[in-house]
Amino acid sequence: MEYQVLLGFVFLNLFMVVGAVDLFYFHIWKYKLHTRPESRYEHKLHMTFAFLMVPLTFLLYYQDFGGIALWGAVFFVGAAIGTEMLDVLTEGDSRASLGGLTTGEYAFHVAATILKIASFAFMFASKPATAWGVSSEVYLGSYGWMGEMIAIKVMVGSFAVGVLHLALLNHKVAALDCKNVCDLIHCKRFACCS
Repeated sequence: MEYQVLLGFVFLNLFMVVGAVDLFYFHIWKYKLHTRPESRYEHKLHMTFAFLMVPLTFLLYYQDFGGIALWGAVFFVGAAIGTEMLDVLTEGDSRASLGGLTTGEYAFHVAATILKIASFAFMFASKPATAWGVSSEVYLGSYGWMGEMIAIKVMVGSFAVGVLHLALLNHKVAALDCKNVCDLIHCKRFACCS
């Protein structure tokens, strides 16, 4: 695996870790954005981005693709970045009642963006000039079993996050918390159940 591809995968993994902390700690646990009416549009943008990461990851990371598949990757990267730009533009209104974006969450957003864009850039930089021709071979080679496993992990994780966002758009699901779940299943074992 050449160094650009290796760096692309390293930055992709780092992005996924930073993004997971941002999602589960800031968005879902701390601020419960899915329960806030003013944050609903932002939540839908996060869902859209998660679903876009599935085909993007397949076309850019699963195998070394060229030609029309490479241009498909460019399309999905553009759509993902466009979705992120809409997210940035809406965060002011979405977080106004919270006093805006905290510096901690802002730092996570900057780190995630840098890691994601670096990963995309390294993967695109690894492509030979001939791969960019529309008539180029689609399959240019494999990134190996580890590349395939990382891509599958990202695709499955992104799809699961998209489904989670979709589920949290339902008001009944969004209203669930530890206490409600404990009452529902008649559990009194855990600290959050009392």
